[in-house]
Amino acid sequence: MTVLTTPGDDYKTEKDLADTDFGKDKLYNLSYDKTTNTFTLQYSDKSLIYRNPYTDEKLYVRLSGSMDNSGSTTAPTKGQISAVFSRAAYTDYIPVFVETTLLDENGDPFPEGTVIQDGTAVTIQAKVKNGYENGGTVQCHLQLSDNKDYPTAGLSFPATAEQTVTIDGVTVSDVNITGEGIPFDCSPTETVITYRAVVDNPDGAAVTVGQMMLDDFFQSKRHSGDTLIPPIELVPLDPDKPIEEQGEAGKDYHYTRTPANENGWNNADVSIVFFPGDFSEFHIVDNKNVTDVHYLTPDNTHKAFTDEQAGKELGLQAHNPTTGEMSTLKDDTVKIDKTAPALTAGASGALTLTDGLAGVWKLERYDAASKSWVTAQEYALTEGNGAASQNHTAAQNGKYRVVDAAGNASIAQAVTVNDPPAVTPSDPNASLPDPEQSTDENGLTHAVITDSMQEYLDRQSPLYGGCFTLEDAKDLFDARYGFSSNVARDDGLVYHYTIAQSGKDVTGEGVNATQAGSFTVTCVVTDADGNTTTVILTDMLIDRSAPPVVDWGADPNPPVGPSFDPLKPTPRPVVKEDAETGKKHAYIYDTVTEQVKEPGAYSGKLTAAVAKQILAGRYQFGTAQGDGVLNYGPVTITVDGGESSLNTTVPGSCIISQTVTDSQGNQTTVYLTYNLIGKNTPPAIDYNPGDETVEPGSVLASPEIIEDWQNGTKYATVKDKLIQAISDPPLSDGSLDGGELRAFLQNRYQFTSTQPDGALEEIRFVITQDGKAVEAIDTTRPGDYLITYTLEDSAGNRTTLFLQYKLVLREVESDLQDSGNISDGSGHPNTGDSTSSGWRHGSPSRCLIHWLLLGLALTALLYTFMRVRQMEKQEEQLDEII
Repeated sequence: MTVLTTPGDDYKTEKDLADTDFGKDKLYNLSYDKTTNTFTLQYSDKSLIYRNPYTDEKLYVRLSGSMDNSGSTTAPTKGQISAVFSRAAYTDYIPVFVETTLLDENGDPFPEGTVIQDGTAVTIQAKVKNGYENGGTVQCHLQLSDNKDYPTAGLSFPATAEQTVTIDGVTVSDVNITGEGIPFDCSPTETVITYRAVVDNPDGAAVTVGQMMLDDFFQSKRHSGDTLIPPIELVPLDPDKPIEEQGEAGKDYHYTRTPANENGWNNADVSIVFFPGDFSEFHIVDNKNVTDVHYLTPDNTHKAFTDEQAGKELGLQAHNPTTGEMSTLKDDTVKIDKTAPALTAGASGALTLTDGLAGVWKLERYDAASKSWVTAQEYALTEGNGAASQNHTAAQNGKYRVVDAAGNASIAQAVTVNDPPAVTPSDPNASLPDPEQSTDENGLTHAVITDSMQEYLDRQSPLYGGCFTLEDAKDLFDARYGFSSNVARDDGLVYHYTIAQSGKDVTGEGVNATQAGSFTVTCVVTDADGNTTTVILTDMLIDRSAPPVVDWGADPNPPVGPSFDPLKPTPRPVVKEDAETGKKHAYIYDTVTEQVKEPGAYSGKLTAAVAKQILAGRYQFGTAQGDGVLNYGPVTITVDGGESSLNTTVPGSCIISQTVTDSQGNQTTVYLTYNLIGKNTPPAIDYNPGDETVEPGSVLASPEIIEDWQNGTKYATVKDKLIQAISDPPLSDGSLDGGELRAFLQNRYQFTSTQPDGALEEIRFVITQDGKAVEAIDTTRPGDYLITYTLEDSAGNRTTLFLQYKLVLREVESDLQDSGNISDGSGHPNTGDSTSSGWRHGSPSRCLIHWLLLGLALTALLYTFMRVRQMEKQEEQLDEII
């Protein structure tokens, strides 16, 4: 139980007399007392007594030097010698602490494993000697060390009258380790000194004794520090270390405590959990009220602190009543603040930060780029506590919050002090539209400016070398605009450009600058705080020879005329050049099918005046010249080849047309086929002129209709064909299944019910190849397929579409020019003839497909006739008959 330490550094066996009372110009008298065998050095009214450690009764003072008679031939008859002592020293003394041992009150060793409890009377034994070989004897005192590096802790000492001190086994009275200490002679022979103490260690800390040997003459000191009883550490579970690395609960660690933050605060309940093992009790003492002790036992291992408090000082200690072991006492302070601080924003970025308990610690700003909170200002804390209030002036836009010393965060507030980057046109005579400015949830400001410009195509010298790229965008903006930051601390700006055309990002590939149309260049300018100014520049490339463009009207349910689907594309124009004038003229073909109503629509007659309103509601015309100039020609109605109005009380058809001319003389003509069908007719099928698989102006042949003579139900058949060149990669990844083909049919055709409810139901959908049903079309190889699609209205009338779908190799396109239009390689099938029923091929006598389809059509008609009479019994045989 003894730990030896290195002797103290302040040990000296000599004195510099100039630094003591042994000053200069003083008279000294050195005498020897034979009776006491002591030497006395006397000066002024003081004296130092030094006992002679030797048997020799003489003390020699040796003086040496020289005399100078300044050239005299005779020596002086009388002289006086004076001397100055500069140093006095022991020449044979080195004090040594040999060992310090803790014994029981009887001076016997404690049995191994003995737990020395608080209040136990003990004996401390110190062995000392003069470590100088053949050295002398020096009078010393053994005292408690006065050096803080050698503390005495966990011990109390009896008063001198009750103290028992022995030197080499001989009891010495009226001395104590405290005060002046225990006098003894320090000689080369080991001296054993014992004295009594009582263990006074309620905190379970280490019991230590700090001793020193003080020589009587020079007062030199030799220190020793010894741990007599080591502490039993109270070990908490380390929250930052994996549990599997921390050993056994109750042995290697004894308790857990909800960790406090770096400032010593918790912002939630604090929990202390005891792990029984080496100890069976755990004491939680309120240090401000030491009588308030909470005991944790194996049956009650948990203590929670739930109330807010500025600092509850606790003592934590574990105890084993059986063995008497007591752990070290750990001090703890519970500081709980669950209430969030407050942030108040004033004018010009003035912020007030307040918190009533833990105090203000940080002001944080949300960094949108990293999506994290960063410290804008940190305030000094005193013993982990912040001031109740702080002020700050924000210099940058952002979302701010205050955090108190407990880690609670206030509600974030957006603070705006700077405008977004400013933009000015480079041309002093130009002006920009007013920006649309907004502030986001993070307090950052954003401005959006929409600008436009026009450029004319030049066939001889293409704009931008034929392709507008990202570099062109940067050059264009550098020449057109100037940007500046409104952030005073950092005027840096970051530019980001994108190019878009028809809703698609084309920044990488650029824009074809040889074709008419428009594209946008978007430049986002970001300042050092994250505020942005966005300039969206629309550049319209104008082709002087481009005809007017047509788009759907503003209202899909116009006041006059049928409704339309604004999500479907408008019919594709056919553009032709006038051989005489060289002007470009466009032709647009559209179709509308409606049922005859009672009374007839438009008061029974569709006139040119009504047709003009229909066109005005259905279409919007725009000029490609950028000047807005359009000349609208008259609206005409053609019925059976002649101009006339259309009787809307009976089935019929007419073509409504109008020509619009721009400022360059280019024209666009719209041809709207207006079909009126009767009530009791089967569902009507027309091409959807806006579908990309339909050639502009294509018209389906009139359907073949038969009527059930018993109930009047009507059945119609319509034939069409497609020729598709095999593409690489193949269409639809090599397979067109039923779902994809149904969607294709719904896009390619317009199906109209003649019944008031407009409802249509799919009755049959079959794909056949070589007369056999298949699940899908293989688009990787040539083949002939027949798609049969039947719809039924609510009155039972049916219309069946027979679509021949032919896949051919691209190399044989030239051999099929007489057999219909081939795909242009875009992967989309194209329709048949644009001026007839869609069937376009050579002489029927040399076309097996023609005869095959006629045979299939006759078979279908025969089946329809049989279906009328045996609808319930033979429905399942349809696929085999087809």
